[in-house]
Amino acid sequence: MGLFKKKTAQKKTTFAPRKPQSHPFWGLLILAISLLYFVALFFFEAGQWNQVNSGADPSQNPAGNVGVFLAGNSVYLFGLVATLIPVLLFWIAYLLIFKKASRVGFRLCVASLVIIVSLCGFANLIETYLEPQQSADVAQEVEILSGDEVPTETRYFFNGMGGTVGQLLYNEWFTHYIGPFGTTLVLAVALVFGIVFLATDNLTRSVENWHEQRAQKKKDKQKQKQSMASAKVEKKKKSETRFVAAPKPSEPKKKELRAGESVLEGFNPDEAKKDPALSSEEDEQPTKKKGTRFLMPKKKPAKDVPAPAPAAAPDKAAASAKPTLVVPKKPGIKIVEAEQTERAEVQLPDRRGDYTFPKVDLLADPIPPAEGETKEDYSETAEALVQTLNEFNVKVEPSSVQTGPVITRYEVKPAPGVRVEKIASLDKNIALGLKALAVRILAPVPGKGTVGIEVPNKNPLAVRMKEIVESKSWGESSAEIPIVLGKDVTGKPIVEDLTKMPHMLIAGSTGSGKTVCINAVIASLLYHSSPDDLRFIMVDPKVVEMQIYNQLPHMLIPVVTEPKKVPGALKYLLREMERRYQIFAKVGVRNIAGFNSKVVKEKEEKAAAEKLDRELSSEMSPEERAAAATMEVPRDLELEIPEGKLPYIVCIIDELADLMMVAPQDIETGVARLAQLARAAGIHLILATQRPSVNVITGVIKANLPTRISFKVASKVDSRTILDTGGAEALIGKGDMLFVPPGSHSLVRAQGAFVSDEEINGIVEFVHEKNGPPVFDEAIQAAVESAGEEGEETGAAAGTYEDELVPDAIGVLKTTKRASTSMLQRRLKIGYNRAARIMEILEDEGIVGPENGSSPREILRDLDSL
Repeated sequence: MGLFKKKTAQKKTTFAPRKPQSHPFWGLLILAISLLYFVALFFFEAGQWNQVNSGADPSQNPAGNVGVFLAGNSVYLFGLVATLIPVLLFWIAYLLIFKKASRVGFRLCVASLVIIVSLCGFANLIETYLEPQQSADVAQEVEILSGDEVPTETRYFFNGMGGTVGQLLYNEWFTHYIGPFGTTLVLAVALVFGIVFLATDNLTRSVENWHEQRAQKKKDKQKQKQSMASAKVEKKKKSETRFVAAPKPSEPKKKELRAGESVLEGFNPDEAKKDPALSSEEDEQPTKKKGTRFLMPKKKPAKDVPAPAPAAAPDKAAASAKPTLVVPKKPGIKIVEAEQTERAEVQLPDRRGDYTFPKVDLLADPIPPAEGETKEDYSETAEALVQTLNEFNVKVEPSSVQTGPVITRYEVKPAPGVRVEKIASLDKNIALGLKALAVRILAPVPGKGTVGIEVPNKNPLAVRMKEIVESKSWGESSAEIPIVLGKDVTGKPIVEDLTKMPHMLIAGSTGSGKTVCINAVIASLLYHSSPDDLRFIMVDPKVVEMQIYNQLPHMLIPVVTEPKKVPGALKYLLREMERRYQIFAKVGVRNIAGFNSKVVKEKEEKAAAEKLDRELSSEMSPEERAAAATMEVPRDLELEIPEGKLPYIVCIIDELADLMMVAPQDIETGVARLAQLARAAGIHLILATQRPSVNVITGVIKANLPTRISFKVASKVDSRTILDTGGAEALIGKGDMLFVPPGSHSLVRAQGAFVSDEEINGIVEFVHEKNGPPVFDEAIQAAVESAGEEGEETGAAAGTYEDELVPDAIGVLKTTKRASTSMLQRRLKIGYNRAARIMEILEDEGIVGPENGSSPREILRDLDSL
């Protein structure tokens, strides 16, 4: 694993590879130390140590007493291996100077120490086998550090070639317990471990990359061989394509050509190939067409040749003859395989500030692909597709085949005069002819002159979230809030930015994949954003789908499960949106990104000002003090401007249809206002529903939700309600979806990323355990609870009438002082029948009088007392 360092909070966080860093000052300093070390070791002698300890004479070493001290201790501890220390110091200096400082850290220190210690043991091992008597002599330890006198013999190493460390490792510890063979094995393993740990960050990934490169080279060689073989076949076919004009060689007599007779009459090409007289002679007169030649019979003596016919007759006959032309076969269908997901070089960070990110190992590994369809299978399906269309008098030509994880797109080119609408109307007939579950026709494919027919694979491949989170599409994404959606038809991961959406609508029938999609979105947010960057408000009328998320520290309030409390949550979001816009106006920024960047800049400038004030307080002029004092965001006593960054707020509503049945007016108004205005304030909505009808997804809501995802629906009408076009009814379910990207009107078919309940539980438990329980905002929670109680009181009051809108109608009468059916229609946004029924209820209660023609009814009771 690579070196992990704590990172400070920034405005925008991506997981792209870190920029190269250099520290030239520290690099030059360590380079100087390494050179001093090297000179000291090179000129070091045992007698110099005594001179330095006694203090009698100055050392003769060019590095001075400091060099003798360093060299003596190094040789005493590590022996011969001490010469490796300057080399390691030089390598560290090189990394610091030439923008590779990120590689200097704990991993490099541990690897260097392991290598040095293992080499010390090896040095003593080698010395023992080469000079056993000398090894026994030097086994007596000389306590140099205590100041004892060192022998003045010419021996360079005090405690053997491995120094004190090698003496302890080999002679004192390992040899007594595991013997020479075990010692050699342990030291070898430690040395290999240190070298590998120094050379690479991740041994497993390096081996995998090596295997992938080898496999890619094999594929390239196979493709090259296939291309060469196909080129030879094409060349051979072109050489065989020719015009042949010669008489049959097997005839005993040569017939004279008569006027109007062709030279090809009675000619057999097979026999011509067998005749050496014809096959051995080269053509001398090539025709105008490329690759065609004349084969003329071999010349014979004049006595055997009969009198030739007039020259004009053969020319005319040859001109009128119909030569035999051999046309080469058409090339095969182009089959494009799905893209392979490339893994990112840099792993996800472990921490950011106080927040610990969940580990990628909590996600399940992708399932290896089963034995899929071969190129022959794709070719047969393409031929069956063309044959099916020909049965309905639709002439097409196969163009290409694009394979994917779940579906395969067959592209065909219509013949001139064929209408694409006719092809699009044959979807059920094509599904019958191909024996497919369902077929979706894309007529035409955007940017191409073809029609795409999407057919489900026989062995679909599940798209796991882990392979997308580890891919380059996620690691190198520059999105502010990236979310994982799945893979498209070509196998490319889909990673979108929630801030650019900025709101999302998800719809589909039961079991089509809506909840899994929401779980994938939440999981991707947990892998990217801390509670300081993003907070959640979740609404779950089903009660059981989102209860697990109550343990997340990102939650502002507990999951709202009562529909009557949802308007209170939306009202809080509206108030928060208005408050943030007032803050932005006061500070002078346009959106949340500008405010957060200004806050970060303010903190940096304030810290710089404080440091400047501490260091130069006595030298600063009054102008400089005034400038330092103004380095902050303007504050207002009435409007509280936060000192830190504002977090993004993501509101997730799982079942919109149920909420629209309880409080349609409040829900529609709140959602519409947030969708229109909340983008710059950093508030984003994710709405999901399984009943995509116009009563649920109204025009006001849909107009402000540009990003939409549709899973399988029951009918084309439902598909048009969500996507404004058909196609969702032809999906196969289980995560198969149509996606409208932000800023685009073209549909993208994709397979949603799958996240199981066990994976979600593991991620939530990990985040809860490492980051602590959530701290709910009591003020927001109290506002939501009070709104729910008001809704219950309103519902109880409405329960005394036959229609729940009667209290609202009384409020309209109080405001307008007019009692008419048309007024109730306009103010309550209801139909005429319901407004007339409410008016009849009011009449039965004695609140209003009977009809008065075209004039409003008379109000009989005091409305303030009601």
